Amino acid sequence: MNDMIKQVSIDEIEPGLPDGDSFDLLIHAADELRQTLSMNDRSFTFMSRAHNLRGRRHFVYSVLDEIEQVAMALKLSDESFSEAPRDEPDDEVGERLLRNAFAAVEREQALHIRRLTEILVDLINFSETNSNAHYDHYLLYRELAEHRARQDDFDRYFGCKNLNTQSSIDLAKRSIAEAERGLNLTSCWYLQGANPKTNGDAKIESFQQRFDKAICLASKAERFVLGFYYGRAYREPSQSIHLNIGGLGSSPSWDALKARRSEIWILAVICLNRCRRLLNVRSRNTVEAGLSKAMTQLMKTGMFPGYTQPTIRKGDFVSVFGQLAEVVSARKSKFGYKSFRIRYLSKPPLGHNEDWYPAIFVVKQMDGNKTRNGILSRLTSNGVRPRISARRVRQVMRQNALALWEQVQSAARETKRRQAPTQVEKR
Repeated sequence: MNDMIKQVSIDEIEPGLPDGDSFDLLIHAADELRQTLSMNDRSFTFMSRAHNLRGRRHFVYSVLDEIEQVAMALKLSDESFSEAPRDEPDDEVGERLLRNAFAAVEREQALHIRRLTEILVDLINFSETNSNAHYDHYLLYRELAEHRARQDDFDRYFGCKNLNTQSSIDLAKRSIAEAERGLNLTSCWYLQGANPKTNGDAKIESFQQRFDKAICLASKAERFVLGFYYGRAYREPSQSIHLNIGGLGSSPSWDALKARRSEIWILAVICLNRCRRLLNVRSRNTVEAGLSKAMTQLMKTGMFPGYTQPTIRKGDFVSVFGQLAEVVSARKSKFGYKSFRIRYLSKPPLGHNEDWYPAIFVVKQMDGNKTRNGILSRLTSNGVRPRISARRVRQVMRQNALALWEQVQSAARETKRRQAPTQVEKR
């Protein structure tokens, strides 16, 4: 192991945001899995273009390279996040420069998230086709796509076709034809269509389609780190990477950027865990096994339910982006995700009194049944409940819920107002 990587165990990591030691753990865990591949860097490079001989080991070795690169990038920038900026600019130029500095960091982080997301999606899908033949076939199609793109560029921009490039295309297609002997193409999730064409004439499946397939196979932890849906997992990071003038931009804060480092670290850990499963590594006394166990415990403590909201029912009182509402109905998608139709009790943000929201944006505030029972209990005298219509009870519930909500919001605003002068004095 390189001397620059600090020796550290999983037990030494303090709970909270990842630091330099945590990034060392990623490198250690990747190295542990690499040892099981019986492959070194020289043999990996030698086999990079060896058609019909690459398989699971070659693919996983490449994935471990990607994870180590991410870990090194985060480790090198760790000092920049050791403490929050002490002084905030008080002039327009300073504020603009700070905003653009944060945007530059966000762009780099988005690149790591996007690459790790691509890796995890393919790792999950390979759980259904975990054979050397499928890995080799996948790699051949990736190579063929690059040769074809190069030939198309020559033809489009220079009006010529290169014979050397065409020879590479023909060789890749012959190798694909060889790889397809005994291979069931309907199981090739990386190719478009239910019955892909043979001999290299199929098209590679779009990433969104591969993402949808992976989500159906993903564990709770994997769904969580993937953000549950394509937009959060991939489209939003892509917007930070590509030119987005006129698009829906973001305004990252220092705290948000630091939290994003945690997201990247967790995503890398989940990728390592999926590699471990594909390789059928069962050792329990390794850094990677410890990281995997930590992620499992994290999901069990309520992180996953906290976003999927399995306990919300019709009649419950919830908040959506700071507005109080009542759940009117619910539905479940083909991916198993819940959405809720809510009726605003607070002032609707855009004038719509009712709207649908995914469960990940809905926060339960008051249980409808418990609230109803509480009101009826207060109205009960000598064990006898008053005769009151269900509609009237519901009206009282809404009034009480809204009054309590407004009190809580008012108290929060007052607390924030009182703290503001203190923050100014500290600058």
